[in-house]
Amino acid sequence: MNILAIGASARLDGNSNSLLRLAVDGARERGATADILHARHLKVQGCLGCDGCKRSPDAVCVVKDDMHDVYARLRDCDVLVLATPVYFYSMSSWLKAIVDRLWGLIGPDGAPRVEGGKGFYVITTEEEARTYAGQEIVGTLMRGLAWLEMDLRGELIAVNVDKAHDWEKRKDLARLAEGLITVA
Repeated sequence: MNILAIGASARLDGNSNSLLRLAVDGARERGATADILHARHLKVQGCLGCDGCKRSPDAVCVVKDDMHDVYARLRDCDVLVLATPVYFYSMSSWLKAIVDRLWGLIGPDGAPRVEGGKGFYVITTEEEARTYAGQEIVGTLMRGLAWLEMDLRGELIAVNVDKAHDWEKRKDLARLAEGLITVA
C-alpha cells in the first residue's frame, strides 16, 4: 500500500503533524510505503474559481504551483492521510487551499480524474474538550472527497491538546495514531 500523507500545521512538530508521523510510521512497520508532505512547505495558491480545469477532458489546473505535484502523488497513492489542527473551528488554511484545488481533479463531466476506490484518513487536533470541530472537518472532507470516489477509512479526533507537544502526555493518542491506518 502506498500512502500520501499531508500534515497541515504551521508547527512541524506540533500535535497534528506528530500524530501524522506516528500513524505513517505505524503503517510503514506493517509494510506500507509513504510520502509525507508538509503543507507549509508547499507553494499552493487558493483556487481561482476560473474552471480552466473544466475546459476539456484533458484540461489541468491553470495555476502553476506545487499542487501539480500533489495531483501526481494523489494519482499514485492508495490512501491519503490528512492531518490538521483546528484553526478557528475549521481546518488550517494550508489544508483548505489544497482541498479546494482538488476541484482540478474533477473533469468537465463530473467524473474524477483519479482512480476511484482510494481511501482516506483524517487526524485533527484541538484545544477544546469537545470533538465538534474535528467532526465537522471530517464531515467536510467526506463530502468533498466523495467527488473523487474516496471513502473515509478512519479518523483520529484529538481533543485537549494545545501546546506543541501535548500529545506526548497522552499515551492513548499515540496508540490510536500508530494503529490508525489499516494496511491490507
